[in-house]
This record gives sequence, structure tokens and C-alpha cells, in this order.
Amino acid sequence: MASPAPPCSPDSPPTMEKQATLPDHLTEEILLRVPTAADLARASMAGPSLRRIIADHAFLRRFRTLHPPPLLGILLNPFLPAQPPHPSAAAAQTLTGTDFSCSFLPFREQPWTLRDFRDGRALLCAAPDDCTLARDVAVCDPLHRRYLLLPPVPQDLSDLVYHCQLFLAPAATDDGADTAADASMSFRVICLAKYQTQLVLFVFSSSGPLAGQWHTTVFDGWSALIAETSQGDDMRSATAFGKRYYVHGCFCWAIPGINKLLMLDIAMMDFSSVNLPPSPWFNSQVAFVEATEGRLGMLILSDNRLLHTILVSIGDDPKQWQMGFIGAAGGYLLLQGFPDDPYEMPGTDCFSLNLQIMKLERFCGKEFMMPLQGHLYVGFPPSLSPPTI
Repeated sequence: MASPAPPCSPDSPPTMEKQATLPDHLTEEILLRVPTAADLARASMAGPSLRRIIADHAFLRRFRTLHPPPLLGILLNPFLPAQPPHPSAAAAQTLTGTDFSCSFLPFREQPWTLRDFRDGRALLCAAPDDCTLARDVAVCDPLHRRYLLLPPVPQDLSDLVYHCQLFLAPAATDDGADTAADASMSFRVICLAKYQTQLVLFVFSSSGPLAGQWHTTVFDGWSALIAETSQGDDMRSATAFGKRYYVHGCFCWAIPGINKLLMLDIAMMDFSSVNLPPSPWFNSQVAFVEATEGRLGMLILSDNRLLHTILVSIGDDPKQWQMGFIGAAGGYLLLQGFPDDPYEMPGTDCFSLNLQIMKLERFCGKEFMMPLQGHLYVGFPPSLSPPTI
């Protein structure tokens, strides 16, 4: 049996010191294939060279583009993180102590109220109610304690507004951002104002030719849409909007009183509407989600059953609903469970439904029922989240 080659022999295996390290661009390609944000955070602790690559903002933007952000918690007061054994529990704990109330904002007579949360940004306004066009609006980055105060929403015919919504929207694709870094810092704020005979959008852009100002869009078809209400119906209740959802580049609202779904295409800033499927959805809880092949899905929770219907093209009619579980893409749905006898077992459990793989997992438990309008925190832990403002 041949003796092992001496260390200085050309036949001996290279020592660790002599082994060539991978170039940064190859290491980046490997790290981009790490399946989850939690795994990437663990990889960043393996050594300074990996930490340097992972902390680079350009790499983080690529990773966030390829990997959907996990559901980490619910924006209540205080923040409610995912709890074990949910796979997001470890990453959610890194958000402990984050000031999601944005108490660093300047004082106003009306308290600041959270209106929306998207892409790491919180939208707050200081207004007395939902019938007032806000004069004080702020977009905040809670992780990095940054904020931007917006000019007041235009007060045109403000006395005639009977409902308004403020929410965040992705930046326009043609907003003039020169680099990917600029694009990641860009956003829009939309104020949807309902008048007796008009539906008006006030849109603020952080970049592009209209940066720093509000511009106005009017939905010309609103009068025709509400004309379908019965003569004896109360106009405000008959045209009340359901919860807002974002699906395939469109915001959408169910209007149960006229059995319509109102859709806003944010690329074109144009409204359209489709008929909703017939009962039994009217008295049920519904959510609109992204379905396969760019289609619109509707989840219906009724009588302890979760039904799924898809808007598809059938023959010459492009707006028919097809019932059954077909599959969905992207995003999460949070379900709150209640015991049959609320006096027997206090508290509730929440379950997250991954709409891409239809996987239901226990998300957290709570001693009391949570508000149905709570905002979900879908994002990455702080170490993987560069500033957004």
C-alpha cells in the first residue's frame, strides 16, 4: 500500500488556505437560490464575506424580486408576530421593538392613524373620520425610522365627500426612475373619494414628472354603475365598498348592494367593473386573490367551508365565474378561528393560508378576537430590508 504523499508533494490535495474562493458574482448566484429569507439570514452569519454580499442593497433587491416575502405578523397595538411552529416565527421575532405606530412623526391635533402598509412602508393620516379629505398625510419606513410628509389632499368640493380611502400603491413603471435603487424608493399614494354622483382619485407620486404633487382622475362610469340601485335604496349603503384587495396590478372592491366588483388598473389608472357570482356569497366573508394565468380568484368562507371561484373566459363572454379549487398564485390569507362555544374556550387561533400552495398553518393565538381590518406585515426581517424612503 502506497504511503500518503508528503504535504509539499504536487500530488497532495490543496489545503484550505490554497483553495480558490468563489468570485462574488458566483456566490451571489448561489445565495439567490437560497429558498427562504430565514435561510439567507442564517447564511449571513456564516462569515464576513457572505455578510458583505448579502448586505449589499443591489443583492437584496434581486433576492426580494425572486422570493416572495413571508408573512411575519399582524399590525396591531402591540405588533403580533408569527408564533412557533409557524416557519416565519424566527424571522418575526427580529421585528420585536419596531415602532410600527411611528411615534417619531411630528405632533398633530388629530392622532396619526395607520391607513395602509405595503412594501415596508406605513401610510398614516391625521383626520377626524373617513369622510374628511386628509390635510396631514405621512409615509413612513418604521424599520429605519424615516418619514415623508405629503402635501394636503386637494380639498375640491370637500364638503360633498361622504367617504374616502387612503392607500399605498406601487410606483408607475414609467415614473422616470434611473436605477433599480431609485425604483425601490418610489411609491404612490391614492385617495379614493366618493361623492354623490362621482368617484374621484387623487394620486400622489414620489417620482416621475408629477413627483411631489397630487393629480386627479375621475371615474366617468360611476353614475351609470350606481344607477342600478333601486329607487328606495339608501345610496350610501347600497354602494358601500367591501375590503380592498390587490390582484394582478389591480385594486378591487366588492359592492354587495349592486352585486358588482369594482376594479382599478393602477398602470392605466382606469376603472372597470364585473358582475359578481350569485349567492350564497352575499352573506359570507370573501377575499379576492391572484389565480393562475393572470386570472382573478374569489375565496368564499361560508358555513365552515372555503370555496374558490375563478373569473374565466367562456365562449364570447369574458366575465364568467367558474366554481371549484383551481389553484392560486402568491400571497397569504389570514383566517381567524372561533370555538363553537366562546364561553368554553377563551381566545382565538389564527391560521395563514399560503395561496400559492394552498397550505394552511397555525399562525398565532390571541386571548381576544382581532379586528377584521388589521393590516398584515408581509416582508423581510430588518437585516434584509434596505430603506424604502
